[in-house]
Amino acid sequence: MTDCLVYFFTGFLDAGKTSFINEWIGSENFRDKKIVVIATEEGEEEFDSDKFPGVKLNICTVDTDDICKELMFDIDKKYKPDVIFMEWNGSVSPAEFFDKVDVPRRWALAAAVVIIDASTYTDYYKNMQTIFADYFRFCDTIIFNRVDPAVNNIPKLRGSVKSINPGANVNFISTTNDFLDIGDYLPYDLNANPCVISADDFGLFWTDALDNVDKYNGKRISVIGQAIIYSQFKNRAFALQRQAYTCCADDMGQINLLCYHEFGSGFPAGQWLKVTGTVRYFEDKQNGQTVAVPCLTVDDYSITSKPENEIIYFS
Repeated sequence: MTDCLVYFFTGFLDAGKTSFINEWIGSENFRDKKIVVIATEEGEEEFDSDKFPGVKLNICTVDTDDICKELMFDIDKKYKPDVIFMEWNGSVSPAEFFDKVDVPRRWALAAAVVIIDASTYTDYYKNMQTIFADYFRFCDTIIFNRVDPAVNNIPKLRGSVKSINPGANVNFISTTNDFLDIGDYLPYDLNANPCVISADDFGLFWTDALDNVDKYNGKRISVIGQAIIYSQFKNRAFALQRQAYTCCADDMGQINLLCYHEFGSGFPAGQWLKVTGTVRYFEDKQNGQTVAVPCLTVDDYSITSKPENEIIYFS
């Protein structure tokens, strides 16, 4: 039997879980699919099978206390779904599902999503850090809903997630239902001299610099990485190297920021360095295309401690 894809949604009541699930069900991806929604709470918005022509939709409303192996297997046997949306009660830790409930072998987790109302997040977070920590540990996608950039500090929202789950994919949707680009709300100040980029933000810096040559070219920055010597540069350059998850835990790559700097014997190869320099670009051929790749002309460097999170992430 083919896999059944499971999309797990959690978050506090009225954060917008049902709206997001309804939007996903109504997309082209799920047309002609047999879908089961397992709803463990009832909010203002409801699921209505009549809204989705071409979709075979069944809604099972149960309490989180009733979620168990027997129920999951009964649902699979009765409906033989292609897709399951689990709307999990946000006041109950996701661990109660992921750690305690066995599901049919053919069920494959496609995404674990937490929807957060940014307008109430600060107050909720102060009083319910344990719940949010569980959200961020168990969910790979975090969506901050109803974000007002004039009120919400987007880098701080992102930081509260990344400090717990550096690999989480963090998204921001405005009060007008538009996606906000984190590149427009960077957690570092490019106008500072130098602009200090934390070790955890290396991935964000790298991808944003690749996409925005004019924004970064000529900027003086400080960045952290492990020093690697390239023999072909004959002591004229080294690289700051970071290990990176390029899309998933099984797809590990390396990012090498080339640093132009004359050095002699005694260079601390293999050490973690904090390097200060000016961003420049060189042209590289990748997949038949010419790409502008960032590099540094180095002013100074110093040995620093290994970062708590050695692996970098791009989200």
